[in-house]
Amino acid sequence: MEKLQEQLDIPFSKSKADVWKGIEARVDAAPLVRKINLSASPVFRFAMAASIVFVLGVAGVIRFYSVTRQAFPGHHQLVDLPDGSTVHLNAASSLSYHPYWWRFSRDVSFEGEGYFEVEKGSRFQVNSERGTTTVMGTSFDIYSRDAEYRVACLTGKVRVADRASKAEVIITPNQKAILTEQGTFNVQKNVDLTNETAWVHKKLIFTSKPLNRVFEEIERQYGVKILGKEKYKRNYTGNFDRDLGADEVLGFVCKTMGIKFEQKSTNVYQLRN
Repeated sequence: MEKLQEQLDIPFSKSKADVWKGIEARVDAAPLVRKINLSASPVFRFAMAASIVFVLGVAGVIRFYSVTRQAFPGHHQLVDLPDGSTVHLNAASSLSYHPYWWRFSRDVSFEGEGYFEVEKGSRFQVNSERGTTTVMGTSFDIYSRDAEYRVACLTGKVRVADRASKAEVIITPNQKAILTEQGTFNVQKNVDLTNETAWVHKKLIFTSKPLNRVFEEIERQYGVKILGKEKYKRNYTGNFDRDLGADEVLGFVCKTMGIKFEQKSTNVYQLRN
């Protein structure tokens, strides 16, 4: 029996104390928490991509979101800009700007005719098809229709530039810059600008203006159509209160120039000799 026990005993070269120390050392060396590589996780990559798209989307809205204001034929409109500047839009005129980007850039796009009263501050720029007007704080009138572009300065200082030729001039109060067909500016000084801004005060003032252009302005101010106006090129001088009706204004103009007209339908008039 003793011999059998001797055969079954397993000899150990280490004591119990040494064995337990080895086990404890292995346990201490083993990491308790497995490190997770988040960047390799599909959920993490999707979340990062979504965050980037969101940030870019917000930035795009801030930079490129625009507001457009239009004064349709027969109507005027007053536009209040984010910095307190105001724009009086004449009939058949439009203005666009970026409200969320305004504190970084006071730029507007404009076509038609408008009277601007700009608050002092950073550069204020009006971009039209033919020209660019830049100011710091001033009041001025811009006329930008078809091939005609002119700017009248009432207060402050205005820089006017041709978008094509890059020619530019600086005008001060009671001066008017008219862009010529050659891409240069004709600057008129000591000008009575009453006529330039008369429309703001509901007045129609025509001074030696071709009749066809007079009829075009009546169309814009009253939202009507005047047929046969193209052939009348004689100059006309006169002024009216815009509170008068289109037929009344037409009556005064046509009677003075020896022209007859008739109303064909609602808001449509026909000129005839």
